[in-house]
Amino acid sequence: MRDFIFFPLAAALASAFVFVAIDPYGERLPSGPVSAGGRDALDVTITGKELNRVIVGDLGGVDIDLISPEGGAPFLRIDRQSTANYEDPRLGPHLVLAEDLEFALESRPIEVIIEARSTGEFPASQFEANYFAKVEGESGWQPFTLTAEFQPYTLTFFTPRRGREEGYDYVGIRPVSPDKHRVMDVRSVQIRAAGDKGAPPVTPSPGPM
Repeated sequence: MRDFIFFPLAAALASAFVFVAIDPYGERLPSGPVSAGGRDALDVTITGKELNRVIVGDLGGVDIDLISPEGGAPFLRIDRQSTANYEDPRLGPHLVLAEDLEFALESRPIEVIIEARSTGEFPASQFEANYFAKVEGESGWQPFTLTAEFQPYTLTFFTPRRGREEGYDYVGIRPVSPDKHRVMDVRSVQIRAAGDKGAPPVTPSPGPM
């Protein structure tokens, strides 16, 4: 093939490959840590396609899928096998909260309101949620009883002081799976301040405030 044909053709093919890889017309689902992003950092709701920000840690034994029903808003399906016995919420399904939310929510009473339901062939009768700020400052896994219809469930927690360095906070959500596997759906997660900044208890409390 002559050079004056080969080089333009090669350039055209390379451009086509780059265009397909970038796919400027393809849909980009939200991903990465949750940030206020122009919203009120003291009251942020993760819903719809933004639930794609929920990720699974390295332990395995958990599947998550963003379900987009026809004519309805997307929701997240979590399927946990009984072998997934992680305790650290970062090892299972969780949201990562960016530094702006960590700063806004530190040393405050907060509420994490999770709208969820049981579903599927192996519906979960319970789920647990955990707000993790640091190893010595987490709510611990708090249990909630699920129904077949979406209902709001509220985790309350008094967050600890951040410390010297910025970092991430985490919200873990897991179905209780006593055997085989259990499935639940999550339609929204709202994280909001429930009071002013103050001195946290000596031991952060997950109980009512």
